[in-house]
Amino acid sequence: MEQKTKSANILVIDDDLGVRESLKMTLKDRYSVFTLSSVNEALNNLKSIKPEMIFLDIRMPKSNGLDFLKQMQSINSTIPIVMITAYPSSQTAITALRNGAFDYIIKPFNLSEIHAAVDKALNYRNELSKKDMLVYNLKMAVHKNFFSTAHALLLAIDAKDSYTATHSKNVSWLFSLVADELGMSKSKIEVLRYGAFLHDIGKIGVSDTVLMKPNYLTADEFLLMKRHPEIGYNILEPINFLKESLPIVRHHHEWYNGQGYPDGLKETEIPYEAAIFSIIDVYDALTSDRHYRKKFSHEKALEIITEGINTQFVPNLTEEVLTIIDKYYEISNENKQIDEFSEPGDNVQ
Repeated sequence: MEQKTKSANILVIDDDLGVRESLKMTLKDRYSVFTLSSVNEALNNLKSIKPEMIFLDIRMPKSNGLDFLKQMQSINSTIPIVMITAYPSSQTAITALRNGAFDYIIKPFNLSEIHAAVDKALNYRNELSKKDMLVYNLKMAVHKNFFSTAHALLLAIDAKDSYTATHSKNVSWLFSLVADELGMSKSKIEVLRYGAFLHDIGKIGVSDTVLMKPNYLTADEFLLMKRHPEIGYNILEPINFLKESLPIVRHHHEWYNGQGYPDGLKETEIPYEAAIFSIIDVYDALTSDRHYRKKFSHEKALEIITEGINTQFVPNLTEEVLTIIDKYYEISNENKQIDEFSEPGDNVQ
C-alpha cells in the first residue's frame, strides 16, 4: 500500500492526556501530530519537531499557555498558535490574542471545528511563508542593485587609482577568513564584509592628483587623503543594512596610540572589527604595488606590522591576526584573481 505524505507537523501541548489523544486521532491521517504534556517539554523539543502550527492549552499546572505564547513571540512568531480553553470568556480571548495567539477553540470541541482551525492556521502559515520569500527576494534584489552601484563607484575610483578596486576585493576576502578563524559567526562576517569591501569608497571624493601621485604625499595632500574614511561613512550611513559594518569604513585608519584618523580613537575605543580590519588593510597595502613604491614580501609585511604593535596596532589581537594571515598565505596567493573572488552579498541569508 502506498504511504501518504503528511502535509504538516502539528504540535499539541496539553496536560490532559484525553485532549492530546483526541486531537492526535482526529488529525493523524493528514498530518504528523506530536503531543507533549508541558510547556517545558515543548521548549526542549521545538527544534526537533519543527511545528508548522501549535495547539496550546491555556491553563496547565506548572506553566500556563500564555507564558509560552509570550516566549514564542521571540523564538518564532511565524508559527500560528491556536489556544485551547475550557473556560471561555471574552477576556480570555482578548488576552490570548493580544499575546500573539492566532485563534482559540473551546473544549469540548467537534471535528469540523478542529479541521477548520487547522486549515485556517496552515493557510495563514503558507501565506506568511510566501510573504517571507517575497521579502527575501526583494532584499536580495536591493543588495544586488546596491552592490552593482557600489562596484560601479569602485570602478570609477579604479579609473583614477587601479590599486583601490583590487585592494577592496582582496581585503574583503581575507577579512572573512580571519574573522572566521577568530570565531565570528557567519552571519556577522557577511555583514562586516560589506564594510571591508566598501571601506575606501570615500576616495571618490579625493582628487585625481592626490590618488595618482607617483611619489609620497605632502602634508597638505595627506590631509586631503585623510578625509576619505569620513566621506565614505557619509555616503553609506543612510543605508540601513550597512549600519553594522560602518565602523570598518570610518575607523580603519585609527591607531592604538590615538594618532590615527578621523576621530583619534585609541586602545579599546577602536571597534573590534575595525581593529581587525586595519591589520588586514595594511597587510594587503604592503604586499601590493603602489604608485610610489614596489610591494613588500609577505615576510617583510608581517615584520613591519609587528613593529607597529602598541603604536598603530592593537596588541595580542594583532599577533592572532598575523598568525592566521600567515596560515592562509598560500590560499591568499591562489585567490588573488578577481574572477575567483566572491563579493559580499553573494551568500546573504
